[in-house]
Amino acid sequence: MKPGIQTALDQALNVGPAAAAQLERFCELVQYPAGSVIYFQEDPTTHFHILISGYVRLTYINENGMVTLLSVVPAGQSFGEAGAFDGSPNCDTSFTIGPAEVLHLDLNGLKHLGELSHGVHSAIATVIAKRYRDHVHLTRALYLPNLSLRLAHVLLQLAATLGNRIRYKGEMLECLGPIITQQDLGSMARGTRENVNKTLRSWEKQGIIALEDRHILLCDKTRLENIAANAD
Repeated sequence: MKPGIQTALDQALNVGPAAAAQLERFCELVQYPAGSVIYFQEDPTTHFHILISGYVRLTYINENGMVTLLSVVPAGQSFGEAGAFDGSPNCDTSFTIGPAEVLHLDLNGLKHLGELSHGVHSAIATVIAKRYRDHVHLTRALYLPNLSLRLAHVLLQLAATLGNRIRYKGEMLECLGPIITQQDLGSMARGTRENVNKTLRSWEKQGIIALEDRHILLCDKTRLENIAANAD
């Protein structure tokens, strides 16, 4: 069951029911078909976005035209908040993977919250700080010296945010579903799809992961963590 608007606001921002009720006045709930662009990189930041259902890709295009996948946003999380306070443009492009429902909070509404505004601003600042920390981790991973290190880091990061647990050969294992493609992994880990596939197949032979029906299962998470830490 999808959360109501007030519940979604409180879950994403942790602002409490009173502030969520006030914020609902400045929200619009929009249904997007698959492959829809929600905003482009360098567009003005006018809204704070919360994903109610579906998945959203966040990508960055550098000055050389190379596209980097920054993250895949699952339902319940926010995105596009970087310019919430200073009016700076969006630093990424967001588009839906499949059909999605997005809650848009008009940032101009924050000026009309009275005594609740401080708490809401603090909550948004906390979200921005977390997003910045995630960005720093991604940037570090992009500069690791080889694909194995970068790919291990990316798999662990995605498993932490998007992963589910399923039973496989009698064990409950973390896994990534088909929403994440090998092309996505290559974009995040700075490698080609072919090299990503080669590395995944090697890890499968070693028993570190399993590839089943477009799912990636983490069979030996400790070894994957050791690879990410360059300790393997």
